[in-house]
Amino acid sequence: MNIDKITPQNDVAFKIIFADEKHKNVLMHFLNSAIDAEDKIVDVEIMNGEITQEHVSMKGSRLDILAKTNSNHLIDIEMQVSRDPHMVARTLYYWAKLFSGQLIVGDDYEQLRKTITINILNFRLFGDDAYWRKCCLSDKETMKQLTDLLEIQFLELNKMRKLDENSPITFWVEFFKDPYSETCKELYKIVPELKEAKDILEMAKADPEKRKLMQDREDAARNYANDISQAKKEGEKIGIEKGEKIGIEKGKAEERAKAYTEKIALAKKMLYDGMSIELVAKYSGLTIDELQRC
Repeated sequence: MNIDKITPQNDVAFKIIFADEKHKNVLMHFLNSAIDAEDKIVDVEIMNGEITQEHVSMKGSRLDILAKTNSNHLIDIEMQVSRDPHMVARTLYYWAKLFSGQLIVGDDYEQLRKTITINILNFRLFGDDAYWRKCCLSDKETMKQLTDLLEIQFLELNKMRKLDENSPITFWVEFFKDPYSETCKELYKIVPELKEAKDILEMAKADPEKRKLMQDREDAARNYANDISQAKKEGEKIGIEKGEKIGIEKGKAEERAKAYTEKIALAKKMLYDGMSIELVAKYSGLTIDELQRC
């Protein structure tokens, strides 16, 4: 993979750009472009800025960015390039885990804070031409919003056709699509955060360790796509029914692996925050032996 061709659609590159504590203003500009709020976000806490080789190499793994705003809102952002027919169910699942995970035994429901997931997609998920949609819970008859605690966004990059000077999110879409386009070169002159994002990407490409992570991620994505393609061919040979069964079992195994990785990451944070290893074991489902190896 030519390193020069790597764009923010590479989810490792995306996370390097937006999960950098030294450049939080870049993330805040993107979030303020995407989220309707009376008060602008003026600070964020990036809660999972690390990028491990294990996450990078695991085929089909999820490299998201979890942030908490100065209003204590939780926001999860994911760059998703590979087509996923279960994208809606998947994002609901992760939203629910994030939302419910705010409370521990004894906490009051009033402590639950607004939780937002932003899915940036390099494929068409919905059949219409809308490139950006914000979903919430509402009454089916009156369309009145039930609560503002839930918001799920889908940003479909390939559907955006032109910039809108009144909608900064279109600037970021252009950046995600091609940070080296002539349009972006003009945007860099008027939006310093975009220019800063491009500079972070360039510095990452020049860093041997980060460059390797981005290249390894490209390889893992390619291998994952090849495995899916090969599984389909095998399914055609042995029959559709058996092929579907193989695919389902592979999917379950991958989900279990992802769930375990996420459980380990959460347990590490709980231990770092000072929770006793016995209590972490109780609520995480992990054994003390597993926790001691974290």
